Amino acid sequence: MGLGKLESFLEDHIEGFFNKRFSSDLEPVELMKGLEKEIAREGRGKPKHLVPNQYAFRLAEEDYQRLCAQRVIDELYAAVEKQVILQDYTMEGRLTVCCHPDEGRTKGTYALKSRFADEEPAGACAEAAHTIVLERPTFTDAAPLNLPKDYQTVSLTVIEGPDLDAYLAFGEKQIYIGRRDKNEFILTDTNASRLHAWIAYEKHRHVLYDAQSTNGTFVNGARIESCCLMPGDEIRIGATVLVYEVI
Repeated sequence: MGLGKLESFLEDHIEGFFNKRFSSDLEPVELMKGLEKEIAREGRGKPKHLVPNQYAFRLAEEDYQRLCAQRVIDELYAAVEKQVILQDYTMEGRLTVCCHPDEGRTKGTYALKSRFADEEPAGACAEAAHTIVLERPTFTDAAPLNLPKDYQTVSLTVIEGPDLDAYLAFGEKQIYIGRRDKNEFILTDTNASRLHAWIAYEKHRHVLYDAQSTNGTFVNGARIESCCLMPGDEIRIGATVLVYEVI
């Protein structure tokens, strides 16, 4: 057994022992830690660091009833997207995160399975998707039904230039950067083009593209045509420097 596999084995079994010996309420942060480990385990050694796009938890009935509200599922979904970026992996297809009740499972424990899946949920995720307990929103809290959920997982912050401290949080949407008024990130820097660059969402990663700008787009000092962004990357546009971070 390799060192990495041994560490994973010990982590899972020691954690499982303490969960069974001292069972307590399961918290969302524990599920997030499980996702982090699962993504790291699956991505290690895979071609192009490709990780599964479907994650299904099996929970004790009591934990399931308490945790599987839409709010928690949304938090777990965002956690996966953040881990894909932080661990420098990629993912194909639509991401699905779901929970399923397991009558035989001890309170305070969980099982997590991941798989590569087609666009539609299958197996445990399909079943769980129909049994998640949702809180009914009030009229004022309800979002328009035709708008997709906006998971804000990353940000751009200006750390140098005329628009110092300008900030934008975003997720899966395409972001346009430059001086024109209809850009998502508007700059007043006269050295920036009207449409200077844009950020696309590809394979669950943010990819920066130069829009054939006059003065070019630079990442960490190097001029780019396109670049898959990593947390901490500094983007120079004219006299402006923006930093990309996971939030």
